[in-house]
Amino acid sequence: MNLAKHISDHDLSRAEICAAVGISRSMLSLIEGGKRRIAADKLSVFSRVLGVNPEELRPDLAAMFRSDSVEEGRQ
Repeated sequence: MNLAKHISDHDLSRAEICAAVGISRSMLSLIEGGKRRIAADKLSVFSRVLGVNPEELRPDLAAMFRSDSVEEGRQ
């Protein structure tokens, strides 16, 4: 994941991202630097703001966002 590229591709400021997602600028810096990962509870907001699939930002959590895995859980 190249979060900085996604941000610049969408012409968003770091402040706009932080306000939309509800994180501090320092946390965004840690995420961009690879020292922290996007929290699962913030992932859908990040993906919506950046216009990307959650899987692009956190492939390890992709199953959470697939409709087929939700359906399997109901059976």
